[in-house]
Amino acid sequence: MPHRPLAVANEFIRQFGGGRSISHLKLQKLTYFAQGWWLALKGNELVMERPEVWRYGPVFQSLYHAFSGAGDSPITQLEGTNPFTDTPPPSLDAPASESERRMVEWVWQQYGNLTGPQLSDLTHASGTPWRDIAEKRKFRVPMNTPIPEEADWKYFAKLAEDRGFTPRPLER
Repeated sequence: MPHRPLAVANEFIRQFGGGRSISHLKLQKLTYFAQGWWLALKGNELVMERPEVWRYGPVFQSLYHAFSGAGDSPITQLEGTNPFTDTPPPSLDAPASESERRMVEWVWQQYGNLTGPQLSDLTHASGTPWRDIAEKRKFRVPMNTPIPEEADWKYFAKLAEDRGFTPRPLER
């Protein structure tokens, strides 16, 4: 069962936030990478919300609203509830599975050493779903333009294959 983007972001804060600088921008991109890799390797959604094409890359709108007050300051506190803990309080999210927790850990191992702007640059690279949509619209993308699930799956499935993983077909 997919989670809210906030639940995945909270797990990054819980596991890796102690003493580390995790900006709002970095949380957005880490959550996007977790969603994309999960989509490619499992064939279904980790996050129940589609990321949108924003100026600095893919953004989950609900996550933006949850952390927008932080500005450029590091985020150190969990926001709301976190189903990734062993005994989550009642929330809209189902408890996270062990494989979901491991995905968050793996994404941190791959991308956690990068800053928010560096992660944003990765999402702006040629061939990324964000870049493809932005270029088609001459970088004048209307607000609330989602990145289609198929575009994310295709991009992350290719990354998975390049790293020797076997992607799963996208579930319909």
